[in-house]
Amino acid sequence: MEPIKKLFQSRFFLEINKRKKHLELLQKQMSASIPDKLVSLVRIKNHVGKTLIVEVKSNVVAHKLKLYENKILDAINKNSEQSNLLNKIKVKIIIQNIKIDKNLKFKPSYPINKISNLIDSINDSPLKTTLKKIIKSRNG
Repeated sequence: MEPIKKLFQSRFFLEINKRKKHLELLQKQMSASIPDKLVSLVRIKNHVGKTLIVEVKSNVVAHKLKLYENKILDAINKNSEQSNLLNKIKVKIIIQNIKIDKNLKFKPSYPINKISNLIDSINDSPLKTTLKKIIKSRNG
């Protein structure tokens, strides 16, 4: 157990923890200077030189954040003890990729085939309409 503790107390991990704490402090300072609605939608990713890199999930949030840019920079620079003050916020929009299995569209599984056969065998009814919607939504 001791070698692991020594590893985590090494200079490398101390630098990582110091950077993490710095970014958390910047996040708190930024959160105090923007509306509560935006706090959960904005995350500070990095601090490079005089630029603060912030991640958001939509264009709307990015635009609103840019409107508050001067207020955020003033609040952070006012509380900062660094000689290197911020002068710019760079906003990155995160696009969430959803992995879709394309094979599902082309290879219907056994239950889907059974439902399709059932649809063909019954008369027009609300059940048939609902089953068709299920098959259609599955196939996209």
